[in-house]
Amino acid sequence: MSRQDFVRGATASLSALYPAEEAASLARRLLLDTLGIRLEAYMTELSAPLSTEEEALLAGRLEQLGTGRPLQYVLGFTEFCGHRFKVGEGVLIPRPETEELVRMIISDCECLSVEEDEDFNILDIGTGSGCIAWSLAAALPGAQVYGCDVSDEALRFACRQRVRTDSGRPVFFHGDVLGVPPGGLPRFDVIVSNPPYVRESEKAQMHRNVLDHEPAGAIFVADEDPLVFYRAIRIWAESLLRPGGTLYLEINDALASATAEVFAPRRCEVLRDVFGRERFLRIRQE
Repeated sequence: MSRQDFVRGATASLSALYPAEEAASLARRLLLDTLGIRLEAYMTELSAPLSTEEEALLAGRLEQLGTGRPLQYVLGFTEFCGHRFKVGEGVLIPRPETEELVRMIISDCECLSVEEDEDFNILDIGTGSGCIAWSLAAALPGAQVYGCDVSDEALRFACRQRVRTDSGRPVFFHGDVLGVPPGGLPRFDVIVSNPPYVRESEKAQMHRNVLDHEPAGAIFVADEDPLVFYRAIRIWAESLLRPGGTLYLEINDALASATAEVFAPRRCEVLRDVFGRERFLRIRQE
């Protein structure tokens, strides 16, 4: 079987679960990431034969994809902000919009000219896989980054990531944002969070591979109180954010105005993502 034969067959198999274009993309990504080859190499060597071992490995992974298991879980990793992160059941798969949030923070912090000998602290609330915390630590060598989560399984993933940084690893700790902040924490110049914000009533808009496999507690909130985590984050920020510091949040675009009101009367900016959706808040601490 050639590489192209596998992609064609995998696309046909996955078309029962996904639209044709998405199925083809998943099939290609499965082949490329399993074999560790670039798209250019695939396109120039479509007829290259697969070894018996490669066929067996790809067949096993395709079978998992056919059950609706997300590709990132099948592979055991995902790419985020130019780094590779381990993921699996029990931890949310990072989304592209969260990369936008991280790049915004990096850009803002670089404008501040953070130096390595300065006391500049960043807190990631609800760190999950640690993708935000690690990406900020790698991009901002002058910062000490902290990450907390209520999930022990998520913290295990965060602690096991292997992202190269020039100023040490992030500090991860168990913390429930719906409770009080743990004692002994420093004051922070930046606090960031991508909390659960998808309402239960919005589940119908989501694919089964998300609903059946990703941790619901990291995604969904009750329709009756969809801003519960943002009110809790405000309390943490009031206690932990330095004067002049900044709070960055990813939000549900359908609730942008209501979420911004949680932080009134502070100076709160509602920012749009690349698709024009009101997806982020940037709140300055006076």
